[in-house]
Amino acid sequence: MISPSLTERRAAFVYDAARLAAIAANAPIVPALWTEREQDFCEQFLRVIERQCGPQRSSSPEELHGNWVHAYRSMGWQYGAEYSREKREHPDLVPYDQLGTLEQDKDAIFMALCEIARQYIRE
Repeated sequence: MISPSLTERRAAFVYDAARLAAIAANAPIVPALWTEREQDFCEQFLRVIERQCGPQRSSSPEELHGNWVHAYRSMGWQYGAEYSREKREHPDLVPYDQLGTLEQDKDAIFMALCEIARQYIRE
């Protein structure tokens, strides 16, 4: 069995912890299990984690959200009032300042989880 790479281990930690945070906050959108995610999502998520754990990491939740919007649009997602994986519609595909507090907090939590992964999950 091949061991997961450092980026894969960091990604699993960040994804699962962010998913648990959404559950704990009773968020309107709880991410699907990692094993149920689309291939293009997984590939872009690994790139985000690699960047966020490296010297080119985003320095603010607003910047990170903008990068997320760009990545999702590149994968064919569009704004939709209701979340739908099948239609690739997401209500958070808006500028950062139009997000509610819960969603802005989610971006800050994601950044903190990436920092924990960067500092404590090592080769």
